Amino acid sequence: MTQDEHSKDKDPDYKDPLRDFHPSTAVIHAGYRSRLSENAVKPPVFRTSTFEFSSAAEGAKFFQRAYHLPGDDGQEPGLVYSRINNPSTEIFEDKMVALEAGATDAAAFPSGMSAITTAILALVPQGGRILYTDPVYGGTYYFLKHLCPERFGIESVSVDTSNLANTEQTLRAHGPFDMVFLETPANPTMILTDIEAVTGLVRRYAGPQTIVAVDNTFLGPVFQRPFLHGADLVLYSATKFIGGHSDLIAGVALTQSAERMRSIRDYRTILGATIAPDTAWMLTRSIETLWIRMERQAEKAMKIAGALQDHSMIERVLFPGLLTQRDGPAYITYTKQCSGPGAVMSFYLKDGTCDMAYRFLDRVRLCHLAVSLGGTEALIEHPRSMTHSDMTLEDLDRCGITDAMIRLSVGLESSDDIIQDLSQALNATAKDEVPVA
Repeated sequence: MTQDEHSKDKDPDYKDPLRDFHPSTAVIHAGYRSRLSENAVKPPVFRTSTFEFSSAAEGAKFFQRAYHLPGDDGQEPGLVYSRINNPSTEIFEDKMVALEAGATDAAAFPSGMSAITTAILALVPQGGRILYTDPVYGGTYYFLKHLCPERFGIESVSVDTSNLANTEQTLRAHGPFDMVFLETPANPTMILTDIEAVTGLVRRYAGPQTIVAVDNTFLGPVFQRPFLHGADLVLYSATKFIGGHSDLIAGVALTQSAERMRSIRDYRTILGATIAPDTAWMLTRSIETLWIRMERQAEKAMKIAGALQDHSMIERVLFPGLLTQRDGPAYITYTKQCSGPGAVMSFYLKDGTCDMAYRFLDRVRLCHLAVSLGGTEALIEHPRSMTHSDMTLEDLDRCGITDAMIRLSVGLESSDDIIQDLSQALNATAKDEVPVA
């Protein structure tokens, strides 16, 4: 039981006004009642492994609820053991629910991949089937393509979900599916999937029981709200924008179904995919500035993407903010589904080779040559040999993840400084390509 839930139970005058406020306001106040912690304005870290019961009968009742034993009355179990629940974790989870439009329940995890894998194992039965976006993040790809069929008896099929005709054909020819897993924008190609349209196809060909899951790490919860477009499950690497400072690893799963979340939490408990109280506290600190950080980073990214687009060494920039009506369905999806472009982009070096990409990356000085994204600092990397290196060469080529592709996550530095840094690295690399007379 969270402190917030405890206050609702004990205070007859308690009212929850947060749903009336903007998410950026609600997230600051959700999940914590200061008077339950010595009136501290900010929550303490509940750095404890176990919790004392007021009586033996209470302890027994909490375990009945936690493990669904005879006598389980369906209520929250109360605080038992930090592998099951912890106030620091629950405060963060309550804040995520306040921030994510349409969410009713959240579960925190020690990484984004643990959120994804635990949710899939909890919700997709052995012998089940998953349809997933092509491409997806490399770790997700490996789990879906290899571990699901080889270790867990779950068949997986990939399709470019931005192509509705191909998606419909796959649903008709290869369905039914227990889950459709969407990543939008796709990592690292930035391809957008129309969540509402795909959900409509799923309901038509697979029925209401098929779970539509969305990895919303790149744009949400500020710029994209999947539940409002029909999603059943939203997943995050909270390491990225939610944490926002490149100083923690975490993940989050959110649902609109208490029953589905109950399964996810049960698997989290037994698999031990538990977030540490200190990490949960750091996320609680970071999430309050998420809105303003993402908005500011998006503004900077827009300026940087425009500058890259105009550079003679750049073949093409992949960034939602650059889409126009000439881009057809992608532009329509962006304007309907997204309220901003985010701060991640990819670009292709003109006539680029792996050697050219490496020489360019080695010349970047201000941007950190490192994987991950969503931090306060600019991060730049080579997807084909780094984040997506566990994909087969055939799959990399088919998805357009070439030797010439670079991925950039824009931080909070001056956009002019980042442009200057990228330009000097590009210009120096260009000089290497000029033949010696």
